[in-house]
Amino acid sequence: MNVPLKRITFILLLWLVLPAVRAQSVEETELIGEGNDGNCSTPVHRFELYDEKGVRIRANDKKPQPFSIEKTCGKCHDYQKIAKGWHFNGHDPEVESGRSGQPWVLMDSKTRTQIPITSRKWQGAYPPEQLGITPWAFLKTFYSHFPGGSYGQMDAQDPDEAIRQEISGKYEINCLACHHNSPQEDQSLAALQSARQNYRWIPTASSGKGVVEGVALSLDDYFDPAVDEGIKVTYNQGVLDKDDMAFFDIALPANERCYFCHSNRDLRVDENSEWTQDQDVHLQSGLNCIDCHRNGDDHMMTRGMETQGSGKSLTCEGCHLGNAADLSESNRLGAPNPRHLGIPTIHFEKLTCTACHSGTVPEDTAGRWKTSRMHKTGLHGKHNLDIAQPHLYAPVLMKGADGKIGPYKMFWPAFWGILADDKVTPMAPANVLKKAAKILEADVQKEDDWRPLTEEQIRNVLLALKKDDVGAVYIAGGKLYQLDAEDKIISTEHKAAQPYAWPLAHDVRPANQSLGVRNCKDCHTVDSPFFFGKVGVDTPVKAAGGTAYMEMVQLQGIDRLYMWVFNFTFVFRPFLKVIALASCALIGIVVLAYVLKATAAISNACAEEDK
Repeated sequence: MNVPLKRITFILLLWLVLPAVRAQSVEETELIGEGNDGNCSTPVHRFELYDEKGVRIRANDKKPQPFSIEKTCGKCHDYQKIAKGWHFNGHDPEVESGRSGQPWVLMDSKTRTQIPITSRKWQGAYPPEQLGITPWAFLKTFYSHFPGGSYGQMDAQDPDEAIRQEISGKYEINCLACHHNSPQEDQSLAALQSARQNYRWIPTASSGKGVVEGVALSLDDYFDPAVDEGIKVTYNQGVLDKDDMAFFDIALPANERCYFCHSNRDLRVDENSEWTQDQDVHLQSGLNCIDCHRNGDDHMMTRGMETQGSGKSLTCEGCHLGNAADLSESNRLGAPNPRHLGIPTIHFEKLTCTACHSGTVPEDTAGRWKTSRMHKTGLHGKHNLDIAQPHLYAPVLMKGADGKIGPYKMFWPAFWGILADDKVTPMAPANVLKKAAKILEADVQKEDDWRPLTEEQIRNVLLALKKDDVGAVYIAGGKLYQLDAEDKIISTEHKAAQPYAWPLAHDVRPANQSLGVRNCKDCHTVDSPFFFGKVGVDTPVKAAGGTAYMEMVQLQGIDRLYMWVFNFTFVFRPFLKVIALASCALIGIVVLAYVLKATAAISNACAEEDK
């Protein structure tokens, strides 16, 4: 082989091998934010900004674009891996659902509808697809406290929705909503941009890095960004330095970031007296949300469930009881060991830890609460909302899927549906209105936030639906309304009408405020709120007897008479204890007398024998 041929061969080899080497090098260095080299400090996040097309954004751009989280953060972090995390995989029914959690709630005042919505396989909730809710429609409905990703990045299939998605962009995971430590990070502004359907502009606006002017929702379907002036982005002065690099104060999520989507409010607490209330004892002790609700690079949050793999040690029992035989599983973060002196062990078999320690102290009637996601709280300015429904009740002490009694939040579903094979499939409110608008849209005065319905109106709606939908029913207030063979309205109990509930874990009360710390009568009296507290049955259907209630004992699956008699015995238990102690003392005296007498007899016998 001559020299030129060798050179040509060498060049060809380089041409074939170098791209692979370069690709491997890029692959190895592309995700420099993954893994842990053992250093506990937070890296300085000063980096380039890229738009959704991967084009770098520079300070002198004449028409600057909003930066993309996927293209910018994805340079160092595995965006697709994060997208499978707990906050972003709610659209995937194949993900293990775990215990029931807070659903989205589809509300419609005209059709008197409130339906728990989720693709997770939670008992009593329905997937959005079953109601004809497309990913695009999901975003428009549940936009305010949505973290991005999931439905936000799914391709629109409907042609009209695809056009709007092209204008608005996709709603990428907004990593900054949790990890941006800047006080300028405005989650309320993110909700406003989402309401305007400015999805691709959300991180730029909410992070405080730039100002976004314009509303994608108002742009024409034929809007052409290359020709028309639509939405304008202006980056704040100094955001991009002389090297066109931007600095972000990135940190582990602070409590304030969690609160925007995970806040609760007991409506019984007057706004002027909120300052008198105590926080969760763990927060008061210096812990943060993420001390218990941790995750790895995959962002699969631990949820405080005993069955959640390696996260079991981050539960009540895992932290406070631990495993004395294994130091690696002993009490975590200095958690004290509860003594539970005098409490029979059956309580730990029948009750969750939260039954005694979490939520507000049970009262005669469960209170109405609001959550940030359901009632869209935390929105400030002109887009502030005051949403009353769904009426959410808590703490409701009921038996869960684990067979233990604990505190729950719950609300009563209400919707029109089709009954087949004893299974109810909900109907989309829009489809109901098409067939029964005259009946349902009639002007009525609201009662307890509902537009009331009479049973006669329900009958008329079912007759209208019956023409096309055999087996039409209405669910409300724990009852299923349907027509009999003679088209008369009848109501029965049905599992689809049962309240939707999920565990209430916070706020946690300290030991000296827990149930049972004083005496057994905290729960065991004939009028104890724990067993006989009332829960309102929320329904738009006018009841002849006024507001209906259920007692906790019904939701606990315990016979009321048995529980009343059992609790009644605690009235006499102090006397029984005195009688038992007195009897024991008397028996002891008698036994002692006989022992002394026997001792004397034996002594005398021994003396006689010696003689």
